[in-house]
Amino acid sequence: MLKSDEILQKLEPDSKDVFVEGLIDTYTNRPDEMKNVCLANFASLYNVSKKKTDNAQITENSDDEDVIDNEIDEKTIALKMKNGKGWIKNRKKKKIIRYRNFKLHQDPENYYREQLMLFLPWINEEENLININHEETFELYKDLIQQKRSEYVHREANEFEQAFEDHTERENENDIDDKNIEYDEDKNEFLIYEIGNNEGDIFVQMGINTRTEKIEHFNVPKIIPDTKYQRMMRSLNYSQRKYTLNVMNLIKNGDKQFFHFINGGAGVGKSTLIKAVYQSILRFYNSLPGSNPETNRAALCAPTGKAAALIDGMTLHSFLSLPVNQCKHKLVKLDNDISNRIGVKLKDLQLLIIDEISMVGFTMFQHVDARLQQIMRTKKPFGGISVIVLGDFNQLRPVGDKYIFQFNNSYNALVDNPLWSMFELFELTEIMRQKDDKSFAIALSNIAKGTMTLEDINLLKSRIVSTENLEMIEDPIMIFRSNAEVDAYNTKVLASLNIEGATANAYDFCVGDGLASIKEKVSSNVKNLKTAETYGLPLKIDLKVGAKYMMTVNSDTEDGLVNGACGKLVMIDYGKLQKTNGTVPCRIWVKFNEEKIGRKARVNFHNVMRNRNIDSSLTPIEPVIRQINTKSANFKVERKQFPIVPCEAMTIYKSQGGTYEKIVVNL
Repeated sequence: MLKSDEILQKLEPDSKDVFVEGLIDTYTNRPDEMKNVCLANFASLYNVSKKKTDNAQITENSDDEDVIDNEIDEKTIALKMKNGKGWIKNRKKKKIIRYRNFKLHQDPENYYREQLMLFLPWINEEENLININHEETFELYKDLIQQKRSEYVHREANEFEQAFEDHTERENENDIDDKNIEYDEDKNEFLIYEIGNNEGDIFVQMGINTRTEKIEHFNVPKIIPDTKYQRMMRSLNYSQRKYTLNVMNLIKNGDKQFFHFINGGAGVGKSTLIKAVYQSILRFYNSLPGSNPETNRAALCAPTGKAAALIDGMTLHSFLSLPVNQCKHKLVKLDNDISNRIGVKLKDLQLLIIDEISMVGFTMFQHVDARLQQIMRTKKPFGGISVIVLGDFNQLRPVGDKYIFQFNNSYNALVDNPLWSMFELFELTEIMRQKDDKSFAIALSNIAKGTMTLEDINLLKSRIVSTENLEMIEDPIMIFRSNAEVDAYNTKVLASLNIEGATANAYDFCVGDGLASIKEKVSSNVKNLKTAETYGLPLKIDLKVGAKYMMTVNSDTEDGLVNGACGKLVMIDYGKLQKTNGTVPCRIWVKFNEEKIGRKARVNFHNVMRNRNIDSSLTPIEPVIRQINTKSANFKVERKQFPIVPCEAMTIYKSQGGTYEKIVVNL
């Protein structure tokens, strides 16, 4: 993180001392007396000061290591840092530490690295943390790591029970033969807290603001095989081919930033055009001498996880570290260190492609522009990056925001959004659907434009079905306008299913320093929130084998496990509660509508599926944890629940951008 402008101006012109020393700098410069202190203890138990205090016992070469390694002592001890730039003093009260908390089954490499970094003492980051085999080192010191980790793990057995211990699960996957898995009450993977008045976020002190931003890895560009690429290019119609050549000419010249809006209704080939442009750009840049095929020259993004998964892209929130509730909050600038990290990864970015632009509102669009300006360190629109957006404004408007082309004030009826005014329109009009779908696509387009023909009207009338005849349609998804209608229908259908079922209740855990009665009240208030206010995690889920369910969080965009992914519940795994000897659902197995959804998750559970003879098309879904904001600044609530809701019906908003075999629209 760079020093302030005021300090930088006072430095010599050739000075390289431009960065603020963070937690890692002070930790690696701790004195020899503290060599056995791990990073977690260092962050929680000690402060760093530029000056020594008058009442501190100053020690430069003390042999009394117990003073450092023991719990906080009432006596203040100050040790001089190796580089002489400050003093390390013990705190009167512990800090609460926060960290990324990687999961073993999702990201084993970063899980092991994080455990070693936090709970095992180290001196040199490159030698002790980078150039090593993380898993082997973890295995060698796992008893010591677990001992240190236990100092920070909250152990209220009645609050949460975790189905699997991190390392034990990985070691014993081949030995799981029984469907009933015991819970271990004393081992859980929640963020770790100790009683105290202060919070210390390890990564914030390293320059990474984990509270407001989350950085996901950037997708490595995927080039399709030449034969598939050539077949796709041959399938383009005249307008698609002309536009692709136009963009490639602009990219090759590279001297002009451009902004394009590709407009088109259903079936005109917008998705095909995205792939053609993207793949052509990748091939061009990879043909240049010295190019790196893993460099992000072009990026595919969309406003929702479902839309991003359909184009093998990323959500705008993940790609640019945008706040989730972007319509309600002012955009907070990224920490300089985070901005620098993203900037390094995107330094060669030339083009941003955004699909489903009709779902992007005025506020999000402004945030995309502002974030790119910050990352690219320029005031040029969108940080000097060219932008192509695709969509159809005859679809539903953005949720909780104005249209992208409107001003966010009282003058929006008089003037356009100047950011949107820079975009040049390209329109696709030729329907590219197969013959059986073409007439339907044309009818939909004519509805949007208000130019329906008699043929269109008769086509739609032929599909009208009465409520009494709904049973004639096999396994449809019902589409309603409101959430209330959706909830009522889902409840009705699930109640009518006389098959295996269970209830998954959310576990809510109040985090913060305060009276138990206050914590109980905070937790009680959270139970009254709507699912939309609890980051997609319901208070209670009725699980019925054979019923349809939908993901409510973006668990893994690259794997298609995103908000809106639909499938059927096929099997439920139960965990045994040690206290009550009762059973609760601990894992569910879902057959998603598309085979590619959950492919990576199935690979990770290959041994379990093989040993238990589980259908290879089923995807395991486990509970996730989300932090819910409360009205009290002193408390947060952690909720653990399956990231799904029933999906016998859904709202028209939720259906946008999806592909479904059979639907019934309630008008």
